[in-house]
Amino acid sequence: MVRNILLIRHAEAQFQSETNSDFDRKLSHNGENQAIMLGQYINQLPFTLNAVYTSPSKRTLQTVMHFIKPLEPKPRIMDAEELYEPTLNVLKAALARFDNQFENLAIVAHNPAMAGLFTHLCSEIRNYSPGTCAWLSIEADTWEEVTGGACELKDFYVPGMEI
Repeated sequence: MVRNILLIRHAEAQFQSETNSDFDRKLSHNGENQAIMLGQYINQLPFTLNAVYTSPSKRTLQTVMHFIKPLEPKPRIMDAEELYEPTLNVLKAALARFDNQFENLAIVAHNPAMAGLFTHLCSEIRNYSPGTCAWLSIEADTWEEVTGGACELKDFYVPGMEI
């Protein structure tokens, strides 16, 4: 079966201040617009997103809430604590444990781990600016079968690009 993965870096966040922690940083106005554009992009993809695994940080949750607005049916939102400031090995292990009932999913997390996971899965290096979404596909029966270099890059979207 073909499985689709969207690797999404959260949209642009406000700068950290003395009054809020990194975890509690909100999206900037530009970041909100990026997340809305991301939703328009995802909505035109040729598959239905079943689930979104997201870091529990405020900026990743806000990114998700903005981009799922145009999606029907709504994907299941899965809060995954291990996606906040993960290492590449943690991301690889999390991917292998994702629920196999979901054929099409998104991972919304942080750099540099997202860029690292992209490079691991596609054997390609790309700049992963805020709001970036890579669409990968793989022929696999389970998420555990997804290994390094095995995914095909179908598209690479940065908010503001023409859809």
